[in-house]
Amino acid sequence: MPLKSLNRQIEQCRLTSERQRLSVVAILNQQQQDIEARIHAIPLPLVLGIALVAGFAAEKLWHLPRTSQVIQFIVSLRAF
Repeated sequence: MPLKSLNRQIEQCRLTSERQRLSVVAILNQQQQDIEARIHAIPLPLVLGIALVAGFAAEKLWHLPRTSQVIQFIVSLRAF
């Protein structure tokens, strides 16, 4: 295969990759904007209420003997 045709193929592949990269970046930016718009649509008191309930649930689960033991076991496994 001649070197010129190989260089042409490499350049075409590079351009195709760059177009794909730019398309992916554009899609990711659009998704990020959509997510931010949806997040800002959620009322703050609702978010705080959910966080409060989740905190109470986590605290209650932590004080159950088996849950506490399982979590401590998992943490101890991560040490190895």
